[in-house]
Amino acid sequence: MSSILLFMFTYVTSFSAPVQDQLKVGEAAPDFILRSVDGQEYSTKKLSGKIIVLIMGNRKIRKEDNEWGKIIQEDFERNDRVAAFIIGDMRSVPSFVPKSFLKKQLQKKPAPVTFLLDWVGKVHQQYKTQPKLPNLYVIGLTGRIIFRKNWKLNQNRYLELKSVIDKELLNLKRKDKNDKE
Repeated sequence: MSSILLFMFTYVTSFSAPVQDQLKVGEAAPDFILRSVDGQEYSTKKLSGKIIVLIMGNRKIRKEDNEWGKIIQEDFERNDRVAAFIIGDMRSVPSFVPKSFLKKQLQKKPAPVTFLLDWVGKVHQQYKTQPKLPNLYVIGLTGRIIFRKNWKLNQNRYLELKSVIDKELLNLKRKDKNDKE
């Protein structure tokens, strides 16, 4: 019995990084290539020159991920310099559930922003996510992480995230202006 409990504890805790090991603001964002539910490929390299917002979670916190995605989409959907994604950690899905079934379900109830599928959890491991709350990252124009939090949504937290994105957009406008001169 104790060996089963030890296995279960090891299995569950292997999905998250200790807090001290998490990526920090200022670190280079790990590169990734993932596919969306409709099969389109996305990568940090292809998104270079944009502000990238990542909402990372698993199926148990999909509702919270969607709440973040919805409010970000409402403010930034018309801005082609901001790209927002939910990256789903698909390791928690039982292996007997076919991928095609999952994709169809996700297409029936689409996320408010593009939903990327991390089937083996590699991107979640690279970003050292925590499993119980949405993991929020903003990758700035330099490819570095400029914001990183594990938060449930509330107005003050969203305003803090939005101010980071707005500041980076202002930097982008200045850069564009300088490039034209």
